Amino acid sequence: MAQVGSVETRVLVAMGDNERVAEHYNRVEQRGLRERRESRIIRLRKFNNWVKDVLIQQYSRPGYTVLDFACGKGGDLLKWQRAMALHYVGCDTALVSLQQAVGRYSEITGPKFTCSLLWGDCFAVDLDSYLEPGLTFDLVSCQFAIHYAFENEARVRQMLTNATARLKKGGYFLGTTTDSNVLLRKLYAVQHLTFGNPVYAVRFTDENARKCFRKDQPFGHKYFFTLDEQVEDCPEFVVHMPAFARIAEEYGLKLIEAKNLHQFWVDQQTVDASMKSFERNKVLGHDRSFPCDEWDAIYLYTTFVFQKTGDMAPLGLGAVDALQRLSDLNEDKLRLEPSQIIRMTVQGSMTVDDTVDSVPQVNAMSDSRDSPESPDSSSRP
Repeated sequence: MAQVGSVETRVLVAMGDNERVAEHYNRVEQRGLRERRESRIIRLRKFNNWVKDVLIQQYSRPGYTVLDFACGKGGDLLKWQRAMALHYVGCDTALVSLQQAVGRYSEITGPKFTCSLLWGDCFAVDLDSYLEPGLTFDLVSCQFAIHYAFENEARVRQMLTNATARLKKGGYFLGTTTDSNVLLRKLYAVQHLTFGNPVYAVRFTDENARKCFRKDQPFGHKYFFTLDEQVEDCPEFVVHMPAFARIAEEYGLKLIEAKNLHQFWVDQQTVDASMKSFERNKVLGHDRSFPCDEWDAIYLYTTFVFQKTGDMAPLGLGAVDALQRLSDLNEDKLRLEPSQIIRMTVQGSMTVDDTVDSVPQVNAMSDSRDSPESPDSSSRP
């Protein structure tokens, strides 16, 4: 496997829109704890953090091995530690974000999982050749990112191949993404191709001037998304959930949940553990209110949960066994350096000679922890 810092390998340079996305997230500044608390969209970020926390609580067990697409800066690492995951593999197209994830992982105290990080486009690369032989996953997660795969059918199929190739039967592929029903409903409600509020803006391209989205052509419907200080005119693609579910069936996945985040909130109010997480994440302000503009932005998103069909394989371990396994891990296995980030390349894609020395190095911030007091500071919403 090629590792960052290895001079005999070549760096993947993503092409087209994916290159813009990677470039965007590499440029996003790592903010300190105080800045994140003062963010204008702090409630939205905490709410999204809570949604991910609940999904992990409800669909994982102690001892899980996890594959995380578009892991960013590692904003969910502490969530997986609380879930007592045993091993974690994170993938992202933005190297700077992965370097920050290394710092976050190194700062985790107490029993923690082993961790591997892969650099490349997990919607274009065949991950199988970059994973340890025999490694299987109990759960695959992709938070606020599969809309980047919907540029075309080939990318969606590669994503599903990567999600299912090592996923155990009975295991889950879950996450959050844009809700096409809401996006298109809002688009139809305006005369032009742009809508939003002071917090966010969505701008569809002239290619969609007729506002005609055929069910038999569910891919490549591009729009540009801006979210306050976090995302600026970033290209995304409409996720047609029925088409997603239909293609996923070909890969042995059955859709068991897809809920707009507004409905997700309503349903979780009767779940004690979810509401305890809501309070722990301090989603509401001191006045117990939620800003209307941010609540409207949350309406743009939905959850999705697929389960791999077939005779269920054993998933995870009991809590006691998982804690024992975690406690038995030696320090060498828990040490992670930026030079250990594994590079992935797409056969036939444009590449350039490069080494890690030519990529901006980012030191881990001591206050960039994902905790109840510090919302997920990854660049994604």
